[in-house]
Amino acid sequence: MEFEGLLQPLGISYRVSLYTDDVVTFIRPTVEEIRAAMEVLSIFGEASGLRTNFAKCSTLPIQCNEADLQILQDEQPCQVASFPCTYLGLLLSIFRLKKEDLQPLIDKIGRRLPLWMSHLMTSIGRATMVNAVLSSIPIYLLMAINAPKWVIKGIDKIRRGFLWAGKALVSGGACRVAWARVCSPTEYGGLGFPDLERMGLAEGSTQLRHW
Repeated sequence: MEFEGLLQPLGISYRVSLYTDDVVTFIRPTVEEIRAAMEVLSIFGEASGLRTNFAKCSTLPIQCNEADLQILQDEQPCQVASFPCTYLGLLLSIFRLKKEDLQPLIDKIGRRLPLWMSHLMTSIGRATMVNAVLSSIPIYLLMAINAPKWVIKGIDKIRRGFLWAGKALVSGGACRVAWARVCSPTEYGGLGFPDLERMGLAEGSTQLRHW
């Protein structure tokens, strides 16, 4: 559409992020571009039978003034929302994520514990659950954002508590081995648990190389 003059360049390398039925598009807040985008979606719906459900869509302004916001409200059927938003299960924002945005991730991990009946598990069983489940849940987030240290510490507190006592929180006296040692490779006397901070750095650098 840029080649036909229907959309003006944005100065970014891509306009669309598409995964199955989840789509993000970037357009300028002008009447012409909004109408062109709506027409494209209409033509796609007619051709494929996959029509856009605008009731489940949102418009998130980036660097828009009052006039731009008025155009968005007048010309497109989506609700005008604000950041952060959720896309493919990830929090996205043009601002630094706040504590209230990230705390639900830690709470989500903690809510998994009561389902496992830890009092029936051996220490080896708890170690397996920590390594296979509790350590896996945050990987998706760590691939996308640079999580603050307090998030890592909050998740580690839950992992540590479940490993030693089968619950989300545990006093330092119940911890038999320092957490850094627990996260060491097995050949060095540890349990091989992922070091979430280092893993996040590694995943982030992988994503940068990919892009």
